[in-house]
Amino acid sequence: MKTHARAFLWWIMLLLAACSSGHDDEDTLAARAHIALAAQAPGVTPFIHTLTLDLAQFDALTSIAYTIEPRPGTRSKPVAVTYERAWLERRNAYAAAARRLALPVFGLYAGYHNVVTITATFGDGSIHRQQVPVDTPAYSAADAFYDAPAVQAARSGAALPGLDFIELHNILGPPVVIDSDGHLRWAGAGLSNSVSTLFSGGGFFVGDPRAPVLYRLEPDGALNAAPIPAQLGGSAATTTLTNFHHDLAPGKTGLLAEMDGVTNGVASIGTILIELGPDGQVLRQWDMARILRDHMLANGDDPTDFVRDGADWFHMNSAIYDRAADALYVSGREHFVVKLDYESGRIAWLLGDTSKDWYLNYPSLRALALTVSDGNPPIGQHSLSITAGGNLLLFNNGAPSFNAPPGAPAGATLPYSAPVEYRIDDAARSAQVAWTHEHDRNIVSDICSSVFDAGTGHVLVTYSAAADRTQLRLAGIDRAGTIGFEYAYPSINCTAAFLARPIAFDALQLR
Repeated sequence: MKTHARAFLWWIMLLLAACSSGHDDEDTLAARAHIALAAQAPGVTPFIHTLTLDLAQFDALTSIAYTIEPRPGTRSKPVAVTYERAWLERRNAYAAAARRLALPVFGLYAGYHNVVTITATFGDGSIHRQQVPVDTPAYSAADAFYDAPAVQAARSGAALPGLDFIELHNILGPPVVIDSDGHLRWAGAGLSNSVSTLFSGGGFFVGDPRAPVLYRLEPDGALNAAPIPAQLGGSAATTTLTNFHHDLAPGKTGLLAEMDGVTNGVASIGTILIELGPDGQVLRQWDMARILRDHMLANGDDPTDFVRDGADWFHMNSAIYDRAADALYVSGREHFVVKLDYESGRIAWLLGDTSKDWYLNYPSLRALALTVSDGNPPIGQHSLSITAGGNLLLFNNGAPSFNAPPGAPAGATLPYSAPVEYRIDDAARSAQVAWTHEHDRNIVSDICSSVFDAGTGHVLVTYSAAADRTQLRLAGIDRAGTIGFEYAYPSINCTAAFLARPIAFDALQLR
């Protein structure tokens, strides 16, 4: 009886929706398009659906958008996505002969009766609006636990601009998206690891941790692969790329990717940074082993015991581009953060723990060190970014070097982990702690982890390896330290999230 009642209600809603066009005037393009729901079909996961619409005049369409009604009692904004006609054309979404448009809808709740509002806008400004019910099955894959966090602090009623939706890069499969109420809202298929991920241009770029292959995973579930050229050129050394590791980030013109490789027959572990075009072509390359070795030799130091080919002596885990400075910032977990000139690769400064080998035993590196005031230097850091105010933001794990040479000092260990923002004065060669959030100094997350500023005064903090590396903690906070939500998930050694970033599923424009 419940099944029949739901089916009857569904058809009643369709009939009512068919009568609720934004304009009834038959002279408008919206009216002449005769939009109607023809069919709907599930996607690769319950969070994705395809609505097939009858559409007589596709050329008159400028855009089509949808919103998903939030569940009662939740506070996250609705999922809201707009497709411009060019995007639909590029994806061959319109079948001209049948006069039907395949409209991907993603961000649905799994195991739920979703209400989707579709708004089509035409060249004359007229619109057609209707509601469509979409019933989804439950989700039971290995990452379904994201839908049931242990709530440390429930989503507050306060506005949390920029933090309504969160993407998590993990070791279980494709990236996932949750909302700030703790509901799982998106998961793809076809990938077994998404640590190296960047959402850019309306899709997820994902680097393969086992091969030099860059994937593009669309929000509607489509997956494509682009092999990376195996060999890097431009120097006397021959480097063959083997795999992606750690993060992807926006570059000057492409994507910054941390890669492993083999150089002249010897493993290059955690030292190679390249900039990629979206189709996988290599645009630029930097090798921290070569850059640091050349600097040390040019300034009178012997790099033999510092730059150790074949060992994980640097451990690059984050690299970003700063457009205002035309510079790269590269995190080597074992030692320091490096600022490089983008064009020349010249080292501008080093920021790290001065109780380590690099500062104590190598004058050429010590001369590049920034002095830190009002707080701790980066120690075992991850997740670099530049704030809207131009400061350097990172997650300070507080872990000493894991791969120091025998007899070399491994550096300090902090009793807690925390996000830290540094205000850097290049001329004075100083770094001042401008902001930090210590969470009562009760969380240690010594590996992975991240912090990202939503650009709105709110910050997303990810403790990837809390509770002796058995727990993921996600917290949305403001600059005063007020926690807007905090959730915990089971995780072993960053399995559930290497890092997490805000993602604009509430205002996504696909062009």
